[in-house]
Amino acid sequence: MNRGSQPFKTSARLALALWAVLAAAVFSVTFDWQTRLAARQFMAQQVARRSQGVPVATIEAGFRPMVRSAARQSAVWPLLILTGGTGAILIAARRAKA
Repeated sequence: MNRGSQPFKTSARLALALWAVLAAAVFSVTFDWQTRLAARQFMAQQVARRSQGVPVATIEAGFRPMVRSAARQSAVWPLLILTGGTGAILIAARRAKA
């Protein structure tokens, strides 16, 4: 094993870990934002249903599908970040070997 490549492997692992932290933070922020919007929409629907005299929806039937949708929408960004970060690390590794 080439001892000169060891510091690069450590740096690559650190870089990948930092990309993962960024992806987790982005997921957290976007999911929180999407969930907040879903909660406001759910509450507006509940108020409208109540004013129309229609029974209100349960959280299970009304809000949970919105949260699932928020999670799906938010999961796209971390995947893109991790893909881009991994690609950048691989490009840096190829350049370091050359």
